[in-house]
This record gives sequence, structure tokens and C-alpha cells, in this order.
Amino acid sequence: MRILVTGGIGLIGTACCQLFLKEGHEVVSVDNNTRKTLFGDEANNLANVDNNEFLNNKNLELVNADIRNKEVISEIIKKVDAIVHLAAQPSHPKSLEIPMEDFQINAYGTLLLLEITRQLNPKIPFAFMSTNKVYGDYPNYFNYKIIGKRYENAAIESFNEELPVDRCGHTPFGVSKLAADIYTQEYAINYGLKTATFRGGCLTGKNSRAVEMHGYLPYIVKCALTKKKYCIYGGGYRVRDQIHSFDVATALYEFIKKPKPNNLGIYGKVYNLGGGRENSVSIFETIDAIKAKTSINLDFEEVPERESDHMWWISDVSRFKKDYPSWSITKDIDFIFNEIIEYYISALRLPVKLLERDYFKKKSI
Repeated sequence: MRILVTGGIGLIGTACCQLFLKEGHEVVSVDNNTRKTLFGDEANNLANVDNNEFLNNKNLELVNADIRNKEVISEIIKKVDAIVHLAAQPSHPKSLEIPMEDFQINAYGTLLLLEITRQLNPKIPFAFMSTNKVYGDYPNYFNYKIIGKRYENAAIESFNEELPVDRCGHTPFGVSKLAADIYTQEYAINYGLKTATFRGGCLTGKNSRAVEMHGYLPYIVKCALTKKKYCIYGGGYRVRDQIHSFDVATALYEFIKKPKPNNLGIYGKVYNLGGGRENSVSIFETIDAIKAKTSINLDFEEVPERESDHMWWISDVSRFKKDYPSWSITKDIDFIFNEIIEYYISALRLPVKLLERDYFKKKSI
């Protein structure tokens, strides 16, 4: 296959490119490094492709272009066998500052890709990386209790795709991604495209190029290692499930290899995608883990919560696993922490050692 990956030099993009190339496919990566434009030099995604694996691979074409460039994108889509659409403005606090640009990238950009695909190459699979933020702050309407150093949902173990997406607050980011999410479904229902939408939880890994506005786990690790004060928005009992970029890439790959319609033969399925309970962690638990693994005490202060931020999120991935039973989470929470810590120790040349590799395996959470 020849596969288009939008946002191809980002966290999930590079994981997808690496996986697809390893599996023997040709890859076209389209990315204009908007992350650096939005968040500054810390977020420069070019660091992700500054290596021979990318620069010298004859089966990879790196295209520096905006997904909203109809002429460039049309020429690419005509000649590919699958699309993995990852390009986005990814931050809901940032979206409050730039709502029009947020909409243009997330909603219009996705709609344009879908329409070009419909016109020029309608039979290929189209995987769209959405977000759990399409559910807005509806998850906060549940009852939570504090157990240990985390919130726990008193009613359910995890959130599935039946969670409502309206009658709650979103931020412009949640709205623009929801628009793109539903457009992706509609282009399957009304035009017959082979689409699927993946509503991601906390997508993470060493290629995150994390900043305060986006990239929770790498950013808090970086703050600890560099002795920078970390702001806890809304309290440290908040929980997120973490899924490594490799496991996201393998899920997307399973879909584009074999798109599956519903019982009526219609595509456009929606999947929650996250690390699940075993890979879930609260902010306070994260702080404890960093200390156990590095002996560093994080300097932090608690500040008011961000708009429409989730108190607790754990993904129910059973729908995807039912459709693709060979897929599973392969990177556990210890692996994720260790990879990120070791990356920053090396990249920043810090005099720190990783002390406790199996902290979570030994600690029940």
C-alpha cells in the first residue's frame, strides 16, 4: 500500500510512519510543523524526523504542506491506497485563544480531506484520529469518590462510545473535533466512504514534544527533571489512561488493512481508544511514580481547573477489540514512564538515573 499520513512528523504520525515502513509500505507524510507555530520551539516536531530512519528511507516522502492546500492534497490523495488523518490543532486551552484557526484546521481541514477523497479516490480506507474531548465535560456529571490518590467513578469502570456528546461544555477544540468526527461518520453513511473514527484518550510517548498546553505525561516528567514548577489544574486526583503512540499506530493499521462495516454494511464506526484501567494514572500518582523512578520531588502548585477538563477518563476499548481481536495494548504504564524519563535524561543530558523500572508492576493502583 501507499499510505497518506497527515500530521506525519508528530507523535502518532511518526509512530505510524515507522510501523507502515517496517511493514513494507510506501508512506507520504504531510505536515507543516504547525505544532511549533502554535506552541513555540519546545514543540518543534522536526526533532522527530532528524534521523536516518526517516531522512534516508526511499519509501517515505516528506511533504511540507498544509492539509488545507487543496491542490497539493488532491494530487497526493489520487495516488494513495489509504489515509490516516492525524493533523490537528490538539489543545483545548489553546483553542480558546484561536477559535477560528482551530476550526479551520480541525473541522474544515478534515471536511476538505473527506471531500477530496470522495471525489478522487472513494474506495480507500480513511482513519480519523478524533479525541475523547468530543464528549465535552459530560464525564464530570458522574459521581466520583477519592480512593487513595485518585478519583474513582462510582458508577462505571470505563467510558464507552455511548457517552453523550452534547448538553455539556466543550471548548472550541472539542467542538471542532466533534464536527470533524461527525463529518467522518457522515461521509461513510451518505457517500459510502470506508471511514472510522478513533476517539483517543491520553496519547503519549517520547516523541510528544510536550508543552504545558498539550502533552500531559511527558510535560510533567520534563518539569520534574528540569526543576520547573508544575501547575496542577483542578487538583491532583484527576485520572487519565495513557496509551503509547505505538499501540495507537497498530490500531490504525489494523483498520486500514481491513475496514469493517456495521451489520448493515455501512462504514463509519466510532471507537474509543486509550490505555484502559491498567494504564490509568492520576496526577498525584504520577508525582509519586516520578519520585520512585528518579528520587526527584516535583515542585508543583494547585491552580483552578481548565475549562471543560475531565476529572476522570478511562477508555473502554472493547468495541475495537471485538472487531480486531488480534490488537492489544503492548506498552504498559511502566514502559511509558521509563521511555519518557530516559528520553529526557538523554536529550537534556541530565545527571539523573532511572531507579525503579517496575514501580507500577509492584504497586497495585
